Amino acid sequence: FMYFLLWLIVTCSSLLGVDKLFSYAVTEWLNDIKKNQLPGILGGVGPMHSLVQLVQGLKDLVWLPIEQYRKDGRIVRGFQRGAASFGTSTAMAALELTNRMVQTIQAAAETAYDMVSPGTLSIEPKKTRRFPHHRLAQQPVDLREGVAKACSVVKEGFADTAHTIYETAAREHESRGVTGAVGEVLRQIPPAVVRPLIVATEATSNVLGGMRNQIRPDVRQDESQKWRHGED
Repeated sequence: FMYFLLWLIVTCSSLLGVDKLFSYAVTEWLNDIKKNQLPGILGGVGPMHSLVQLVQGLKDLVWLPIEQYRKDGRIVRGFQRGAASFGTSTAMAALELTNRMVQTIQAAAETAYDMVSPGTLSIEPKKTRRFPHHRLAQQPVDLREGVAKACSVVKEGFADTAHTIYETAAREHESRGVTGAVGEVLRQIPPAVVRPLIVATEATSNVLGGMRNQIRPDVRQDESQKWRHGED
């Protein structure tokens, strides 16, 4: 292929001249960027990935029937392929955008939790600690696992909250009596109000992640590989 490309460049240089050859090479390079490289670059920029997926689905919805008709005349088969690609791309884009919104709400809730939590609290619920890389590595494989993890998050979240309130109240009761225990329980009310929002958003994120990974298992594999390389 490289010999053929070199021969083509030499031939074009002989026929068109250096100026036209340079213009031709730049045009082909820009076309290659627009067709092959630009979608990948834009797809790696936050929410743009969802937009690129949606545009790709719309393109397949229109182009695949035409391509199939030109290939063997089976336009119905082309419409089926286009509709399937459009449905998958739309579902993936919607799931990713929703998951990003849920994660943003979760981050805001965690910040609010840190702000309203008592400064002297020594018993911290496990799930409020942030382990972003751990979450990337432990994504659910499918919807079933996502629902199972969501149920586990809800169960552990409420158990941690109840345990924290009980332990702090018992500790204050031993040192300061009933008055201290009541005061400590009152101090735990603001974080206890914010805590269910953190639990709910994390559970929702698990379900959405499971749905996404069931539709496109390769996405989870790619992200797991990136996480492993980042750790190395």
